[in-house]
Amino acid sequence: MKKIILASFLIVVSFFTYAQPKLGLMVGTGISMNRVKYVDDSFGDITKDGSAFKFKFGLEADFMVSETYAFSTGLIFAPKRAGYTIHPDGGTPYTEDYKVHYLQLPVTLKLFTSELQPDLKAFFQIGFKGEIKLFNEPFEEDYTLIDEFRFFDCSFTGGVGVEYGAGVNTIIYGGIFYDRGLVNIVKSTIATNDLTTKMDMLDLRVGLKF
Repeated sequence: MKKIILASFLIVVSFFTYAQPKLGLMVGTGISMNRVKYVDDSFGDITKDGSAFKFKFGLEADFMVSETYAFSTGLIFAPKRAGYTIHPDGGTPYTEDYKVHYLQLPVTLKLFTSELQPDLKAFFQIGFKGEIKLFNEPFEEDYTLIDEFRFFDCSFTGGVGVEYGAGVNTIIYGGIFYDRGLVNIVKSTIATNDLTTKMDMLDLRVGLKF
């Protein structure tokens, strides 16, 4: 077992030594959405409540394995919003919204095309994001639907974009990306039945790599 762990460690170290990273700063803005699943019961019914614009920012690193593909990761701060419309039996519907902030760790593969024109390439990116909850709170103190959110999430991510070589060691890039949540983020709720909520985000990003 120790030999397997040592061999795996040496392979990882060799990979990162061989594939010199390109580090970048990114910012993005997009639409934060959530999907809701709930079985109507004596408590009433619960559905999603719209969407909201959010900003994200962070660090990204591309480890170039060849000229056409790279392993891409990073650390990204991503605020999100979970919104609900509660339809109580015999009552008036009302809404509750919650702030949920995450630190994302992408694990993705980035595939590059040949040059579309000098110094300009397109890329396709696909993979997953592990997400650690940093903070959450209701928008209003009297909101009571959610008792607690889970401390983690995981999402599938995919997108397309372009990179432009603006100098010897400088690359400007941008694209459109979609994150689809895979985990129910609700840990406990006052609702009678199980309440499932999964977070999605569609965003535009721009960045600068060195």
